[in-house]
Amino acid sequence: MRKLKTALILAGGDSTRFWPLEEKPFFTFLGKPLILYQIEEVSQYTETVVVVANKNNAVAIKRLIGKHHVIIQKDSLPGQAGAILSVKNFLNGEVLIINANDILDYSIISQLISQTKTHKLILVGKKKNEYFPGGYLRFSNKNKVIEVVEKPKKNKLPSSIVKLVLDYFSDIDDLITAIKSVETKQDDLYELAINHLLATNIDCQYLSYDNYWQTLKYPWQVLTMMKGFLTRVKGLQIAKTASISKNALIIPPVFIGDNVKIGDYVKIVGPCYIGEDSVIGDYSLIRESQIGKDCLIGSFSEIARSYIGNGVFLHRNYVGDSVIFDEVMMGAGAVTANLRFDESPIRDTNLSKLGVMIGSQTRIGVNTTILPGIKIGKKCLVGPNETVRYDLEDKVFLVKGEERNNLNL
Repeated sequence: MRKLKTALILAGGDSTRFWPLEEKPFFTFLGKPLILYQIEEVSQYTETVVVVANKNNAVAIKRLIGKHHVIIQKDSLPGQAGAILSVKNFLNGEVLIINANDILDYSIISQLISQTKTHKLILVGKKKNEYFPGGYLRFSNKNKVIEVVEKPKKNKLPSSIVKLVLDYFSDIDDLITAIKSVETKQDDLYELAINHLLATNIDCQYLSYDNYWQTLKYPWQVLTMMKGFLTRVKGLQIAKTASISKNALIIPPVFIGDNVKIGDYVKIVGPCYIGEDSVIGDYSLIRESQIGKDCLIGSFSEIARSYIGNGVFLHRNYVGDSVIFDEVMMGAGAVTANLRFDESPIRDTNLSKLGVMIGSQTRIGVNTTILPGIKIGKKCLVGPNETVRYDLEDKVFLVKGEERNNLNL
């Protein structure tokens, strides 16, 4: 099978909605950044991979991906349409546009390639039973795509088909011309450009996708993506340099990395991933979670269905359905609540269970309780015996119920 000429991965977003977490393309699952999974998969189907980055992440992306091309999105050209215009002088001919925040079964591209001889535009969609805050496809009576509707209201969905960012253009100049032909004050210029092309009766093919798909837009979606990646852990994989107590109980599938130490009477229930150089203290319980590298999970801690970043320090804590980013420390007895008493969805999600989302280098004091769905920014300090009832911005000091600017960080 032939390869497509160019894959264009859009990684220039500022990750604002991802706060308090940072840089979605670098978010690590099973020890590897998300963008590397994408490039490895997409490279099987395309001759060239081009990544559109922003000025803050371009150098780091270039170091990660090596031989592939990285182009910086111009500040004056925001959004997906701006990313396309930023690279217009570097692209020609057929291009497959991909969202850097998505993970899916990229073998769908082989099916897409088979349709390229007869179609100039190919759009891919997936049926979703629950509402998704993104683009939806509208179809004609003949099941032809006639419009992309960006973020419709829940009671005004044009269909149940969510548009994935896996868009094929036989000639990228068609899209560039369309972008320059439309105007909007909203963040939907890219979608309007596609609608402009659809209105010209361009030969468009719709391709239905029914396999797994996870995306990172909001911080709680890390948990859904983690769950998907954990299905890739098979059997019991234990590094030769790992040290495991004979009294520990490990129920596969579980991956245990180099130099990991697991203490007495630890119970690990898979699927789980434990990164290199981490220590799991005596009597701890870990279920369906990812633990990063260089972590210390102190004795008597329980971690359930949670993402733990690198260099995290826990001590006799309960962490449930939570995302704790790099170098966070939780004092003894601090816990995360993850369920409302009325069992209603937490925040603007479909989740009945959701704990805390904590940015990097934050410290949580002993015996602190964090209520469901709370977001705590990076480099915060939360004093002992606090109850965190609302979100905390970056670099905040919360003590005795009073919020202060932590000017020393």
